[in-house]
Amino acid sequence: MEREDVMTEAFRVLYLTADPTPEPKLPDGPGSGLTVETLGSVGALDERLRADAADCVVVCEDDVRANWEGLADVHDTHADRVPFVHVTTDSDRDASEVVGDGVLHTLSEDQPVPFRELAAYVSTSVDVTDAANRFAVFANHAQDGVVTVDTDGYITETNPATTNIFGFEDGELVGEHLSTLLPEDGGDRTLLPPFGSEDDASLQWQPVRYTATDADGNEVPVLATFGRFETSAGAHYTGVVRDVSQRERLESELESHLERVTDAFFALDTEFRFRYVNERAAELIQVDPDSAIGDLVWDRFPAAVDSRFQDRYEHAMETQRQVSFEEYFPPLSTWFSVQAYPSKTGLSVYFRDVTERKEREQALERQRDELESLAQLNRVLQSVNEALVNAANRTMVERTVCDQLVDSSLFAAAWLGRVDSRRDTVELAANAGPREFEPAAAVPMNEAAPHPAGQAAASQSVERVGDLSALDARSPWVQAALDCGFASAAAVPVTYKGSQYGVVTMFATKPDAFTDGVVEALSQLRSVVGLAINATERRAALIADGTVQLELTIHDRSNPMFRAVAEHGVTAELEGATALDDHTFVEYFTITGSPDETLFDTIRSFDLVEGLSVLDSAAGEALVTMTVVDPPISTLLAEHGGTVREIVVDDGSAELVAELPKSTSVRSLVGSFEEMFDSVDLRAKRERKRPERRVSEFRSTLEEQLTDRQHEALVAALQHGYFEWPRENDAEEIAATLGISSPTFHEHLRTAQGKLFTDLLEASPSDRERDLSASERS
Repeated sequence: MEREDVMTEAFRVLYLTADPTPEPKLPDGPGSGLTVETLGSVGALDERLRADAADCVVVCEDDVRANWEGLADVHDTHADRVPFVHVTTDSDRDASEVVGDGVLHTLSEDQPVPFRELAAYVSTSVDVTDAANRFAVFANHAQDGVVTVDTDGYITETNPATTNIFGFEDGELVGEHLSTLLPEDGGDRTLLPPFGSEDDASLQWQPVRYTATDADGNEVPVLATFGRFETSAGAHYTGVVRDVSQRERLESELESHLERVTDAFFALDTEFRFRYVNERAAELIQVDPDSAIGDLVWDRFPAAVDSRFQDRYEHAMETQRQVSFEEYFPPLSTWFSVQAYPSKTGLSVYFRDVTERKEREQALERQRDELESLAQLNRVLQSVNEALVNAANRTMVERTVCDQLVDSSLFAAAWLGRVDSRRDTVELAANAGPREFEPAAAVPMNEAAPHPAGQAAASQSVERVGDLSALDARSPWVQAALDCGFASAAAVPVTYKGSQYGVVTMFATKPDAFTDGVVEALSQLRSVVGLAINATERRAALIADGTVQLELTIHDRSNPMFRAVAEHGVTAELEGATALDDHTFVEYFTITGSPDETLFDTIRSFDLVEGLSVLDSAAGEALVTMTVVDPPISTLLAEHGGTVREIVVDDGSAELVAELPKSTSVRSLVGSFEEMFDSVDLRAKRERKRPERRVSEFRSTLEEQLTDRQHEALVAALQHGYFEWPRENDAEEIAATLGISSPTFHEHLRTAQGKLFTDLLEASPSDRERDLSASERS
């Protein structure tokens, strides 16, 4: 192309867009020879470029439907002679993803397609036969500032618009650092060159709002976007700096105006057809204000038929009186505050979106309801706890829990099921609620079970159902609950110290009644009810006529005590034990086989052992006392209501004889031992009939009449040979092992003996005193 041809021929632009309407507006005056041809497909673009029908291509990614597959190949074929400009509405989209590498410029959605600048090509005398020169002309005639900097951030070139916008003399900025125009404190510099050591491509051509400084030191708001280029002369950065002062001023004025005009408005005629819809109303009710005119409001919004909106509008027209109301409109998921003013010619409706306020109010209301529910629930739990203190047996515990829960207004029904580990089910034990309510007699214990009780028993966590109507109504228990008007449910597992006793299931008439706060409070039932059942079972075991005796062999080379006994070639046999509290036990062992101080030091180092004392030592044998926190075997048996009768530890294993209530699940107990040790062999199970009345009475005395200290002193005296003749240990030595003084030990021992002898002889102290003479009493 010759130079004179450039001045006379039109500058041809191919405009690739998915939306060919409206046609782009072309400028008049200089450059009016610009022609723009709109194309709708990549194939058409390629065909026109092969026909040499363009001087520039503008790719407009202006619609999500646009599919420019193959565009990169077309660009690579023709980019050496035709420049490409990329327009996108997605600031995060890299031009190379759509068009290919080497795009001359990318415009954001708020930057109009630069047809005016392109038109300037026609009136210039500069040689534009190659892409670089074409872009130079484009930059020279652009209305925005175009700035080029080197890799150190120093300005190497500016276009005339840069000096005009910011008041600098021609060429004055060349050689200055970019911070002269865009100061360091003007905004986020991560999108300004240089972009970093690796020049992250994701940072290029990203617009950033920045505060520039003009020649007089005044601040100028700008929108800046830069990209990196590689040329034969090396790398450089070129960007567009647009003055947005006027735009921001107009936006501010518009925002101020919109703040004053907050109400949406539409007018209806006497037949309830739209006569007028303002922009705010069109936005809120999502209609086109022009096309809605003449439409019946009920046709446009069929969901409003027979709603409060129709009722209030018609009432206003019939009575010719203003109406005000707030109502939720589901299709728009919006709460509206409405004021409607009737007249002889129609109805004027002013409304606002009050969804945010209503949601806050509803949230506050839910919080108030939850706080009231939690306060009431805490009172219910307290009453349950108090009632359980007097429960005589497990059945009464279960019935009391259900009755107390339903007596409150929080729950409509409750049932408590017992866990049957043999069948892996939860069996109904007690229930309360409407007579017509028939709870499930048994549910499978499975996390995938449809019943929350089965899920809770399996997961050992509280399970809830917010909406019972969403479950399969073919399940009998679901249908029974729905028939009684129940809407939600929750199930709480009942456990105590690792033992699982059952599940409490509650039903409420409100959906989602079991909020996080309610569930957290209900979790107290887990241990409260579990403790009550455990206590009644222990009590039952003490007075029961018969028990179950188990003989087990426990193998576990990793157990510290088992390993220590095996390594030192000794045998340890339990002689007795007493509890200092719920967690701490004093245990007495006879160790045979030449125990030495090395063994004792090893045992003292165990985490569970708080202390060890050697009470007596003879050839090849020693009697020791150990203070142990939560000894695994004793603690586990206690949790199942049982006691240790014998333990002999030898060569990495232990022979255990345990006595338990008949109600204890042997399978569950053995399973608990198997979780704790490597292997457990059940060697024997036999039922034992308790001796006649005196055993239960003496045990009752130990549990009910003796204090912990008295019981401890009595057991210690017995185990330390205090009652032997001659005494194996005197009172001072025994008191030292208990951490008390000798007089205190004597006081506890005498009191304990007195209580036991009183019970044995079936005589009260007062009876004995009456039998004594005055001289004997003195």
